[in-house]
Amino acid sequence: MLFEKKYLTRSALSLAALMFAGCAAGTPVATADVPAKAGDGVHAGEEVELQQVSETSATDTLVVVDEEIEVVPANAPKMLSKEEIEKELKKLSEETNKIHLEKSLIESRLALASSENERAMQAMKLEKMVLDAERAERSAKIAEEIAGLEDERTEIERRIALENSRSAATFRAKQKELSLLEMALREQQLEMNGENMRTQYVMSMAEKQEKLSRLAPKAAVSPKYLKEPFVDGTLYISDRRVPLNGPITEDSAKTVCEQLYFFNNQNSEYPIFIVIDSSPGGSVAAGYQIQKAMQSCTAPVYVVVKSFAASMAAVITTTAERSFCYANSRILHHQISTGVQGNLTMLREGVAMGELWYKRFGEPVAKKMGLTLEEFTRQMYAHNSDGDWQENGERAVELKWVDHIAERIEETGVISLENPPKEPNNGMMMPTPPMPEQTDAQGRRFVELPVLENPFDFWAIYDKTGYYRAR
Repeated sequence: MLFEKKYLTRSALSLAALMFAGCAAGTPVATADVPAKAGDGVHAGEEVELQQVSETSATDTLVVVDEEIEVVPANAPKMLSKEEIEKELKKLSEETNKIHLEKSLIESRLALASSENERAMQAMKLEKMVLDAERAERSAKIAEEIAGLEDERTEIERRIALENSRSAATFRAKQKELSLLEMALREQQLEMNGENMRTQYVMSMAEKQEKLSRLAPKAAVSPKYLKEPFVDGTLYISDRRVPLNGPITEDSAKTVCEQLYFFNNQNSEYPIFIVIDSSPGGSVAAGYQIQKAMQSCTAPVYVVVKSFAASMAAVITTTAERSFCYANSRILHHQISTGVQGNLTMLREGVAMGELWYKRFGEPVAKKMGLTLEEFTRQMYAHNSDGDWQENGERAVELKWVDHIAERIEETGVISLENPPKEPNNGMMMPTPPMPEQTDAQGRRFVELPVLENPFDFWAIYDKTGYYRAR
């Protein structure tokens, strides 16, 4: 039979053994109360009860282990003896010690390898630190060298730019000086021509008197020489007149200047008249020569616009000592135009030179109007989107482009209808013949302007239809 595991006294254990033996022999064993003794693990007077659960096989074995009763079945593995257990335990202990030794050896080897790895790691870190320091030092040195090279390159570029700027400025200054010298030379040549004309003055006057005497029957009046030619709205023009018509070119400017010098040398008290029937303007350098000739004359030089004066001709009109026009005459001011071609540097230099010319001619006009040059330019485009600001004579007088409106103009110097002589007389150049008109492939008529001799010259000409074409 099977017994439930109980904690019993030694006496109870003996009784249990007897009962188990009786059961195995087939003889029932009666249970009795067993008095407990002090120290047997139970209190006095307590009963120890063994419970018979069921019948068991006679081959079962009762085993007492640590004061416990255990029933070991017959088919259970054989129990080892104490010696065998101790032997097995010793063997296990030796194997355990061996395992511990192997573990200690492995741990020692691992610790040694870890230590060696740590030392190697420390060496590698130290080497890396050294390499990083060397690399940082080399990088700093290279950066310093690069910075030095950049500074040197910047300095070289600055010097080259400065030298180029100085060279360009010197070249422009020399070109400007050359241009001014050429103009001065032309003026001197014109003045010399005027001096030559002075020596012929007496002969020319005698010849003129003789001519007038021959023409006397043809004209009832003689030229009127008046120091104040504007009387009661009538302008009296004597034969001291210089025509300025068509485009202003080097040739026409030379003719006008020589005639101005001639009349000035002839008499410095009576006014000289520049008469513009119609002129679209022209070369700014040629117009500048005419302006300088007008200023160098001690005799007053007046400008008369009968029909149309534009651009450079308008500038000559406005900046004259005195100017006159009809009420319906047309005056037009605008900016100069450039025909500069070439690379960007040449274009910039050309624009700079054009701005210099425009400032030189535009500022006197703006000043006479009571404006700055910038205000004058803005008003040009405010009155016309193309910048071609044109007004009639009455409005031109209000704007101070012209000084007086003439109701009548008497040409008292015209005393003959004979054709002018073909050769120059009185030492003067004859008026420049008009430029020939041509027709292009599309059937449009045009006039080819002469090549500007001055490389720093510009056209200040009004040409809305493309009639005047530069080469």
